[in-house]
Amino acid sequence: MAVARRIRRRGWMNAANKSNQTTTTEPRRPVVRHLAVRSRTAGSLAEAKAYVFHVEGTLVDTVLPSVNCWLQTLAEFGQVFRTADVHRFHGMDSEDLLDRLLPEGAARENKEFILAKYRSRWATEVLPTLRAFPGVRELIGELVARGAKIALVSTGGAEEVAHYRTLLGVDDLVEVVVSGEDVARGMPHPDLIAAALDKLGIRQPGDALLVGHSPYDAEAAHAAHMRSVGMLTGLFARADLVNAGSQSVFLDAKSLRQALATPEVAA
Repeated sequence: MAVARRIRRRGWMNAANKSNQTTTTEPRRPVVRHLAVRSRTAGSLAEAKAYVFHVEGTLVDTVLPSVNCWLQTLAEFGQVFRTADVHRFHGMDSEDLLDRLLPEGAARENKEFILAKYRSRWATEVLPTLRAFPGVRELIGELVARGAKIALVSTGGAEEVAHYRTLLGVDDLVEVVVSGEDVARGMPHPDLIAAALDKLGIRQPGDALLVGHSPYDAEAAHAAHMRSVGMLTGLFARADLVNAGSQSVFLDAKSLRQALATPEVAA
């Protein structure tokens, strides 16, 4: 009887150990607590009637320069953050970003001064150093050749957007450009997207596709009742973009163009 009990005990221990090993080795999907999972409307990526591109971070490499600009500016006002703290809210409307970062009280009272300093530093020190991502013109040219309409949206002012257009060299392919001066709010509010669709003459948001780089682009598209795809050029995790509502996620403009040429991916 004692031997039988030892055998049964060893069997239970072995079974428990195997169960624990299975639990610890099973891969886990990352949990993005600050983003809700969105319902996604199915549809072909290659057959949208219009494509709306968020310029910053998607077509022009602005993410790390912008984060560094925020860090320097905030430090001047006694607010010290880590790169990850600021990047977490990158792509969000500037005022919303500061509301998330700054503590209540005196820091928020300085918000307008912080915004003014950031914009001044961005225009004079950062903007001249920016570069467009490779493959942007080829991607947009391919979409236009398929008969699609193209819109560019940016939170920047007129002069900033003019600089981006010079970098991109796609004015002959683009029908509509919407800047931050045309709307009251940036992402994740749908204002920029709604203005672009209106100017394009798109009455059914489901006929258009937003191409963005941050979870806040995907959330804005969701609010506008349209589909979106994400680019890893924003340096967010793929899970962040998917959980925010991106139908698909691509490395960059080149990989999106390649995917559009592959029926099983584009569908």
